[in-house]
Amino acid sequence: MKEYKTRDYVLKELELNRDSFITGAALAENLGVSRNAIWKAINDLREAGYDIEAVNNKGYRLADNTDVISIAGIEASISSCSSMSKVSSQRLLSRIIIYNELSSTNIVAKKNLITEELDKRIIIARTQTSGKGHGSSRFDSPEGGIYLSIIVTPDELRKPPLKTVAIGKLVGEVISEMTGKKITYDKETNRIYIGKRKVSGILTEYFADLETKEVSGYVIGIGIKYPGLSKNKTIALLLSKLYVHLINI
Repeated sequence: MKEYKTRDYVLKELELNRDSFITGAALAENLGVSRNAIWKAINDLREAGYDIEAVNNKGYRLADNTDVISIAGIEASISSCSSMSKVSSQRLLSRIIIYNELSSTNIVAKKNLITEELDKRIIIARTQTSGKGHGSSRFDSPEGGIYLSIIVTPDELRKPPLKTVAIGKLVGEVISEMTGKKITYDKETNRIYIGKRKVSGILTEYFADLETKEVSGYVIGIGIKYPGLSKNKTIALLLSKLYVHLINI
């Protein structure tokens, strides 16, 4: 078994069991690898930014302050916050690709849409250097936020056409649920506020034939920034709501 798969398995188990320790022996037995392979996977995860506690005779667990965006983290959260079937959830997870840094998730998504590279339709970045906002404005995208773009083709829409207002309402619901705060959604700028703090922006772009005006695809860009927000849980809840209410999977 390849080392990166061992690391992914260990991360998934740690995410699924955040409230308890898992011994290296149990991880090794379940995966069918050596204790040394588990130890190496733990060290690789630490080097990647994960804070992992280790206690003699107890094992390993993720520290409470660890919240690195990962497919394993999203998968661990999606089962507890979604009404999607297991098959649909796995199909959704298979569409995700995560980058440490991009200029803009929307730029990458649009390129994939134009070139019909649609295997990975959910583009997530841990930070952006040139995030796009309303009009010609930039969306500041430092590390610690959530920045993602979703490619949607017309045949995937539950109720076409796609409306940014509907997306904004769902994003607002997610932020309110995750923070326990009342939000305000500005339909003119597609921005979401908690009090006077801007916590989210939505940018929807579409591609259409110049002559027939027929839409060939959409790119939904969403940015969320709020201190202490659980990123993996927020992404899991957001994607599950979008794919249950607006997009067929």
